[in-house]
Amino acid sequence: MTKFMTLWEIDRSKIPDSPEEQIQYWTMLLNMIKEDMKNGKTIGFGEFAGGFKGFVIREGTEQEIHMEISKYAKFTNHKTFAFLEVSDLEEMLKAP
Repeated sequence: MTKFMTLWEIDRSKIPDSPEEQIQYWTMLLNMIKEDMKNGKTIGFGEFAGGFKGFVIREGTEQEIHMEISKYAKFTNHKTFAFLEVSDLEEMLKAP
């Protein structure tokens, strides 16, 4: 199955002004990610030091990845790339 890396950046215009609402906002987003990780839809997640930007690693078909990313479209701007791991590259070298 293909692995995809999404580079994301929070849409800062969507962040609430009040500190209390900001905590609720971040908690909601983290809970969404935790649920995707629990269900196996997301296999890696991280935020870059300094905040507001990070990455997600998912595995699936293009359609499955599109559906997963769509849930976050109203909160983030993102770019997604399919990628090959070392084991994939090694298999390619074995092919005649």
